[in-house]
Amino acid sequence: MPMAKYREYIASVCGAPAASRRYDGGQPGETVFARVKISSRNPATEISDNCFMEIFPVPAADPRTICSLRWINTRNRFSRHILRNLLQYQKRYWLTERETDLRPLSLKRFLTEHPLRYLDVSRLSRLLAVLRVETPKGGSIGLRSVFVSNLRYCSFVVREIINQSTNSLNDRRIQERLRQKGIAVSIRTVCYARGLLHIPNYAERNRTGYEGKAQFSGYFPLNRENITRIPEIPGVYEISAAASVNYRNGKSMTAYLGATKCLRRRLMHYTNGQIKNTALLPIIRESGVNIRYFPTDNYRNCEKRLLLNFKACFGELPMANVLGGGADGSQ
Repeated sequence: MPMAKYREYIASVCGAPAASRRYDGGQPGETVFARVKISSRNPATEISDNCFMEIFPVPAADPRTICSLRWINTRNRFSRHILRNLLQYQKRYWLTERETDLRPLSLKRFLTEHPLRYLDVSRLSRLLAVLRVETPKGGSIGLRSVFVSNLRYCSFVVREIINQSTNSLNDRRIQERLRQKGIAVSIRTVCYARGLLHIPNYAERNRTGYEGKAQFSGYFPLNRENITRIPEIPGVYEISAAASVNYRNGKSMTAYLGATKCLRRRLMHYTNGQIKNTALLPIIRESGVNIRYFPTDNYRNCEKRLLLNFKACFGELPMANVLGGGADGSQ
């Protein structure tokens, strides 16, 4: 049950709504469970509504009311237990909000290290799907996202290595960089890790030289959770398809290049389905679509230069730039 409906349910069972302070993370219809704050380099929480925290007395009433109150109390106890222990286990992540500072964690491991009576994998999974928190930097995330597998953590580190390198790195070079960081994996695992975040292989990255001096961010999936972390500043952005696109002079996963005076607002439109570009719409609806961005006040000229560079490199404009996007307007 989503937190907003859960609040209404508590109010209906207890007779009157509890006083509430809402922290809505920019997603209509969703209420965050708590706000994470940093105090003396330690993460702490501020529960968004007292009704999510209280243990309500169970009077000698009718069986249905007793059952409802016990269910509410159990869920509140579970929610506090999960968040309290995640704050400590993923402490580095709350301080930096860098995905490479996450510690690999599975549901079973969490329950083994932090057991609670009646809390099992099934109940934990269902609660993680609805428990959202406001991060110290003002973003909004679901607690499920701080549970990452070893492979997904490896993919975050691979992406950081690729983005920080001035030269294109093949999988063997990436494997060596990972080993220097204390992560010993096979080349096949490096390949799987890249694929998990849809990072192109060495050959494709090596020929994607249209960026010039534009220092793009790393690739990340196009979803509301990630978009809330992007600043409200002007810049250019790139949308990558889930699979490589065949252009005249080679393959590239780049499907669209755009520019805007507010990156967060424009990219949020794509998650709402507010797309007039009929060539881009089917791409956005696919799973595995990634984005990256480059902040710049001179976003119009930067977009034009990138489009011209892309055409010079691949023989044509990105497939969804049907109007030329400020370049020469021809396909």
